[in-house]
Amino acid sequence: MNPKVFVVDQPEYEMEEIRKKTRRIFEESGFDPKGKSVFVKPSFVYPARPPLNIGVVTQPKLIGGVVRALSDLKAGEIEVAEDTLIGPSQIFFGVMGVNAVLKGYARPLYLSGAQRVSAEVKDPLIQPRFLVPKRWLEADLFVSLPKIKVNMFTHVTLSVKNNLGLLRPRARLLHHNYDIHKKIADLYKVRKPDFVIADSIYAGEGQGPMNADAVHYGLMIGGANGLAVDAVSCHLMGFDPREIEHLKYLHEIGFGPLDLSQIEIQGKELLDARKRSLKRPLTDFSDLPDSVRVFVGKELACVGGCVGMIRNSVDQWTTNGIDDKLSGYNFIVGKPVGNLPSDLDPKKTFIVGDCAIEHRKRGIFIAGCPVPPLRVTMLLIAKGRIPPLKMRLRDYIKGSLGY
Repeated sequence: MNPKVFVVDQPEYEMEEIRKKTRRIFEESGFDPKGKSVFVKPSFVYPARPPLNIGVVTQPKLIGGVVRALSDLKAGEIEVAEDTLIGPSQIFFGVMGVNAVLKGYARPLYLSGAQRVSAEVKDPLIQPRFLVPKRWLEADLFVSLPKIKVNMFTHVTLSVKNNLGLLRPRARLLHHNYDIHKKIADLYKVRKPDFVIADSIYAGEGQGPMNADAVHYGLMIGGANGLAVDAVSCHLMGFDPREIEHLKYLHEIGFGPLDLSQIEIQGKELLDARKRSLKRPLTDFSDLPDSVRVFVGKELACVGGCVGMIRNSVDQWTTNGIDDKLSGYNFIVGKPVGNLPSDLDPKKTFIVGDCAIEHRKRGIFIAGCPVPPLRVTMLLIAKGRIPPLKMRLRDYIKGSLGY
């Protein structure tokens, strides 16, 4: 029997409407959470109050609607679990207003301090074990709430990729390079979701994941087979699911279909009517002004690693039209880079990642394979280059005080 995927009209983030429609999706699919513990995993990136992050993270009202639907169907304990790249996850829940929508229906599980256990991977592609939240493995049901958006490291962020947020930030860096798709596929083998409700009311295009611009689809996409939901989501976004390597790996070992003809789509007319090819992220540096120079290795320079980390950082200036603030800065990444100009200012030159270590004496060397997320950003900020963040200081202070 072909897996069923629901494509449902949902114009805006109206929590009670999301509640009713999610409950209908659950009921029509035969998903029964009655008396069972449920682990709910949205997708967070950095702390910002809506609507500043509407194209980047799973929105609180969608989370609230889903947990209410689970409660309506007599689920047992419901936990909403997530982490963030900036500060303790407790602050994120407070800044975004997530705790407020959970009150009386679910409890937050702050993954930055959650107990971890080692989980082995059967027939791993690249990583034989992961340190994962104990509660994730213990819960009776796992519900994934990804934000649909493009991603310069992995092309898309959907339900399979959403599992990566279960790892501690440091653990995410291992194989976050040319092997990133294999790592994502291996983690999915540890535990796949029992149900997916994807937030495509507003999706994210352009320089995702951090700097994605919001695009209105007015849809929720749901189903019990994560690969099928991701394949339908790819179609909506203008991607062929077979070009997403982690989906292809999992499809080849039987986790689900990628061909829409093998998926029963309820709401196919909505899917076809609202399909819109999202703007894909720029992953080279051809759009940068001549005053910003990037020297890239000819044989090894990973978009899934250090190249993406540089691009993700400079985008915080370029996407806001203030790339002049980076004038005179140089970045060296990958190998072999070849001969470098003699006029590089060592105070404004970043050698990014272990592949470029031979040039470490030419400026500021940042070790790692890849370098940590936002490391380049923080070093630029330390030099007085302040980007306009999509978050408000008062929200971060409020979240910190609440924590």
